[in-house]
Formats: sequence, C-alpha cells, structure tokens
Amino acid sequence: MSHLRSFPILFLVLLLSGCARPLAAKAADTGPLHLTGFIEAQETHVAAEVGGRIRSIRVEEGDVVRTGDLLITLDDSLLQRQLALADARVQKAKAELAQLQAGARPEDIALARAQVRQAEVALQAAEQALADAILLRDNPQELDVQIAQARAALAEAQAHARAARHQAAAADIDAQMWEAITRDLWDGVEVQLPMIGTTTVDAPPDKVDYANTQWNLAGQTAWAAWENVGLAEGAVAQAQAKLDDLLTIKKNPQEADAQVVAATNARDAAAAGLAQARAALAAIEAGPTQTQLDAAAAAVRQAQAERDALATQLRHTTIVAPASGLIASRYYQPGEVVGPNQRILTIQDPTQLEITVYIPAKYLAAIQPGDVLPLVVDSAPDRRFSAEVTSINDEPEYTLQQAQNVAERADAVYGVHLRLQENDPMLRPGLPADILFQP
Repeated sequence: MSHLRSFPILFLVLLLSGCARPLAAKAADTGPLHLTGFIEAQETHVAAEVGGRIRSIRVEEGDVVRTGDLLITLDDSLLQRQLALADARVQKAKAELAQLQAGARPEDIALARAQVRQAEVALQAAEQALADAILLRDNPQELDVQIAQARAALAEAQAHARAARHQAAAADIDAQMWEAITRDLWDGVEVQLPMIGTTTVDAPPDKVDYANTQWNLAGQTAWAAWENVGLAEGAVAQAQAKLDDLLTIKKNPQEADAQVVAATNARDAAAAGLAQARAALAAIEAGPTQTQLDAAAAAVRQAQAERDALATQLRHTTIVAPASGLIASRYYQPGEVVGPNQRILTIQDPTQLEITVYIPAKYLAAIQPGDVLPLVVDSAPDRRFSAEVTSINDEPEYTLQQAQNVAERADAVYGVHLRLQENDPMLRPGLPADILFQP
C-alpha cells in the first residue's frame, strides 16, 4: 500500500494573470494576506504489492470502508501450487537432515555389509574364471578335459530340465483334479430317490472347505514346479554356452587369448565393485561429516526461505483497507491484470481535511510548521476556522521568469501544507478557502 497526498495548485493560475504581487491583491495594506487553495480530504491509494489478475473487488465508488475491511482478491491459483511444491521441498530437506543427524539405521548397515559380501563372492568367481582362462590358454591339453566335463554337465542339466517339466505336468494334473472335485462339491451331489427321480444335495461344508484348500495347495505346487522348470532351462542354457565357448576355443586357439582378456576385464570390474562397496560401508559406519550436516542444514534454510517468500506473496493477493474512509475512485474491474504497486482504489478520509496554499518567498521567515492560522470559506464568510501548518516545501513552486536578481527572487512562491483542525459540516473537500496570514 502507498500513502500519497495530492494538493491543488490553483493559485498558480492567479500568477498567470500578470499581477506582480498576486497573493497580496486581496489584502489591504495593513490587513492579512489571503492565501487561496482548495480543501482536500486525505487520500490513501490502494495498490497490490504483487502483480496478477483481479479475482474480485468488493467495493464500489462511494462505499464507506473501515481499516482492515477486505477490498480486493487476486487470482492465487498459481501461487497455491507453487507453495504446495515448496512445502514438499521443505519436508524433503528436513527429512534428509534428520536422517543424517540420526546416523545410519541398522538395516542400512546390514545391507551395506551384505553388498560387500556379494562383491567379495563376485570377485572370487571372476578370479577363478580368469585362472581357468589362463589355464586353457597355456595348457591346450586341458581343453579336451573341460570339453568332456562341459558335455557331461550339459547332459545332466538337460536331464534335470526334463524331470522338472514332468513334475510340473504332474502338478498341473493334480491341480486340475482338485479343481474338478471342488466345483462338483460346489454344485452339490445328485442322489437317486425311489419313485421320485434324482435330487441335488449340497455337500457338507467341511468337505467343500477341504477340497478348496487342496485345490489352492495344488495350484501353488504347480506354480513352484513351473518356476523350477525355468531355472532348469536356464541351467541348460548356461551349460550349452560354456560348451560352445570351449568348442570355439578348440576350433580357434587365438580365441583363448580373447577369453583371457575378457576374464581379466571382468576381474578388474569385480575388484572395483568390491572397493566401492567397502567404501560405502565405511562411510555408513563412520556417519555423516560436519560438512555434510552443514550442507543439509543450509538446504533446509534455503527451502524454507523460498517457501516463506511464496507465502508472503500469497498473503499479498488479499488486500484490505489500510485506512477508513470513502472509496473515491476505482481504476480496475475484476478480470483485469495489474502490475505490482499499481493503484487500484483511492480512499478519502473526510475527517482528515487538508489545504495547500502558496506564499511568497519574502514571507517564509514569518511562518513555520506548527503555526495555527485562520481559515475562511465563501459559504460561511463570518466564521473563522483554523488550520495547522504541517510542512513547507523546500523548493519554490513557480516563478514568472528565471530569477536574475534579488527583486525577481522575491516573486518565487513556496507551497505550504496545512491540516484543518475542525471537523465541521461546512468544511467539505473541493471547497475553495482562504488562509489568513498576517506577515
């Protein structure tokens, strides 16, 4: 909100009439000067501190408002979404900081240790594979032995796969049998009655429950049997691949060198994986460093600051009356877009009346803030009101020409601002009035 005051300068028009001493024209040689101006109400301009589309304006020109009354709401849908995301970021940052401060959980440490053991086993397997590759390269006679072993391993894997498929097929038959029994029991048992024919009798509930349980167990057994088929067929594929590799090496001895290179690379990768897993375990067991804690705390502060800034903007989308008074002007309608600090409404306070008059420079020494001067209006010429000087402009308001000498500088006039001390129905905004000033 911005609090602005506007003052008329009608007196300047008098200066354009050609009179050398316009302010003294209404005064007798020994009487007071009549300094003319217009009575104005104190004005407060209502503006939005953030830009946006106006959703509603709850007042019209002429309405009376009190301080704190809701006047304007701006569309806050985008800010609401941004605030929700900012809240989520704050919670995430706080959770990460709390996790660091609490240290590693036992399950995290156990997982890291398991990953180290897994990496150690992988490295052992890679080292053995490298040793086997070197043995084949350096001892060609070993190749025939390994090919024979690979053929035997493949035959064994194929036999296991066939047995697994037979077991899975048998499990399917068992499950289908129990399914048929269960459905028959659900449908009831037909009984032949003399002279009547057949009738359907419901099976005992315990028989139905037993059959249903057996059907479920048979189905689970069949599922597990087919999983074993998949594992057995995978073992067949691995045995076949190993045999193929050995036969390729026998056919092309140079392939042995390529196998050694590949096994060496696999060993190095496994060693690197083990080192990484051990480093991760050491970091978890040691806990967070102060640098990590400081960074996490800074992330929380940053997220909170961004959230608070959005919340402040959101509060500014609701605009209340900064002062009591009368809505004098309304410059926008709902649906229009305003920028930050653009004036939307003007509130006048008819109980706070002001007037601005202009005094020649030569009389400045005789007047100062705090002085109380008489005021008269044309509608009540016999009455005297009073007005207190609140401020005097530091710069001259107007001269007829650029001052070249002392006499011409005396023609400069300065704005004098006064606040009326009475709250009288005779005093209204817009009325011309005279301040009586005795030099």
